[in-house]
Amino acid sequence: MPTTGTAPECRVLSATGDRFCKQGTRWVLSNATAPDYAPGDAFPVYEHSMLMDLKRHGLPPVDGPWRYYLVNGTIYKVSAATATVLEVVGRARR
Repeated sequence: MPTTGTAPECRVLSATGDRFCKQGTRWVLSNATAPDYAPGDAFPVYEHSMLMDLKRHGLPPVDGPWRYYLVNGTIYKVSAATATVLEVVGRARR
């Protein structure tokens, strides 16, 4: 931990925009937030755009009755039939 009055050394990962700050000898993610939706939650599909360019985000192709959506920097796998979150895929690449 930094001493009192000393600002921590921080860096931003350009691929995701995540901010890491040095604490002792470790780099710690300092902007971690919980995803907006969890598996099983109803997902408002009409309020968000479906991801179309999957390669850009490093995602495998859709091979079933589900779709990918991006909300606040987090990618979700959502059922096309029930509009419920199947999986929180993770942070989107920038």
